[in-house]
Amino acid sequence: MGVRRRPRSEARLDPETAEYFRRALETLEGGLNAEELTLFAPNVLLEGVSSMPEAALDAWGSRVLQALAPRAPLGMLGRLLAPLVLGGLGGPSGHPLGARVLEAALGRVPAALEEEEENGEGARKAVTEAVAQLAVAVRDDVVAFARHPAGSFVVRALLRVLGGVTEAGAPQLGAWPKDKGAGLPPSFQPLLDQLAQAFEDHLPSLQSPASASLCLQGALQALHHSRPSACAHLCDAVLSCAGGSLVLGLQDPERSRLLEAAMTVAEPGVLRQLFLQLKGNLRAVAEHRVANHGLQRLLERAPEDVIQEVLSELGPALSEPLVRGHPGVLTALMGACRRCPALQHEALRYLLQAFGCWEPSERRRSCLGPLATLRPFGNGDTEGTEPEAALAAVGLHGSLLLQHLLHFGDPGPILGALMALSPPALVALARSPPGSHVWDAILASPAVPARARRRLLRKLKGHFLSLARHRNGSRVLDAIWATAPGATRDAIARELGPQRQALLHDPHSRAIALALMGQKRPRDSLED
Repeated sequence: MGVRRRPRSEARLDPETAEYFRRALETLEGGLNAEELTLFAPNVLLEGVSSMPEAALDAWGSRVLQALAPRAPLGMLGRLLAPLVLGGLGGPSGHPLGARVLEAALGRVPAALEEEEENGEGARKAVTEAVAQLAVAVRDDVVAFARHPAGSFVVRALLRVLGGVTEAGAPQLGAWPKDKGAGLPPSFQPLLDQLAQAFEDHLPSLQSPASASLCLQGALQALHHSRPSACAHLCDAVLSCAGGSLVLGLQDPERSRLLEAAMTVAEPGVLRQLFLQLKGNLRAVAEHRVANHGLQRLLERAPEDVIQEVLSELGPALSEPLVRGHPGVLTALMGACRRCPALQHEALRYLLQAFGCWEPSERRRSCLGPLATLRPFGNGDTEGTEPEAALAAVGLHGSLLLQHLLHFGDPGPILGALMALSPPALVALARSPPGSHVWDAILASPAVPARARRRLLRKLKGHFLSLARHRNGSRVLDAIWATAPGATRDAIARELGPQRQALLHDPHSRAIALALMGQKRPRDSLED
């Protein structure tokens, strides 16, 4: 189980309680069904609350509480948080195990505050008071917290709660409403403003080490979601504090992450000013192993006039970042042009030129392999390669490029290349993990004509069974079934119908088999 040795440095519970948590951890790791976990969690959490804060600082207790805190009911969550937020960095917040328990408990706050519970107002008050107490402690000692290896985790979790964002930076699902700041407890907004001011007051001390920089990035994300004006203010301060050359800043592994975070929340006017500092140096930035990521962040949110200038300067040299192993630059530029119809024809030309597929024009019908594998035409890797092999080897960035191009206003060149593929090649694309998302774009893009979509689907006839039994292919087949016209569904039903019982017992094909049960008697042919 890997839980029987306890580090000597950890806080000691009394032997009986320590043994309780050791057995609880073994039970958790052994696996519990939903009903068992529903009964198990409250009892163990109650024991944890009664043994705080020692349980959170214990090698076994900490792991149990981290696992169960996301299931804590509102009333118990306040009791769990209260001892965890005491003592500042001298308490659980500054302990490598205690900080992780506090992080897990904070992650439970948004959903718990929406739960209806008996005596709920008192329980909500206890939770919000604990969050406020922690916020004040962090505000008053923000540099120490942010630079502390354990405390920085607590700061980032606190910012997510106050701003209503998930760990990945997206709005909390099932917690705060998506409207900016709406639904947040009224006391949280001034707390977040105070933390933002504390970050701004100590900016020079928070740009390093990495733990402090991550806290500052978390503050930008939280403010961007719930306090846009405060976010703009802090963003300006971060960019001003960076000072010096933006090119050199983006090339610095330490400073670049913070600059990238600022770019992801900056207003269009600020992005224009940043671009002016990069103008004339885009090729060097795109080729640099670190700075190219900053250019990608800029393109993700840049206004059309900036994208146009980037395309004009960088477009003729797109082969250079490709050769350097920075395909994300190409992906980001095509993604940006996807938002700008007027730039799409020029962008496609530059892209196909970088892959050697623009001239002669006959090569455009063979562009799928080079684009999918990020290997320019004629370099010896893709020329002469069977399409099935090339498309089975499609990579993440190759898939993203094809998805963007299929959403261009005129996806004709890419559709023409897809039409030229053999049925086995199209099946190989559907069975590839990244390639299956190209099929998602074929099915979902409003720019793909219905007739072209039907012609591509007709090429899959005779291969539906192999797709149904494949992990990725079955997902594509489910999407086809959900969006295709009746004739296509009839063809799928004719091919899979005799195998329906076997498909019901296959984990990949079960969904399509259930769908077939409601299908009427199939007609005879696919529509053109």
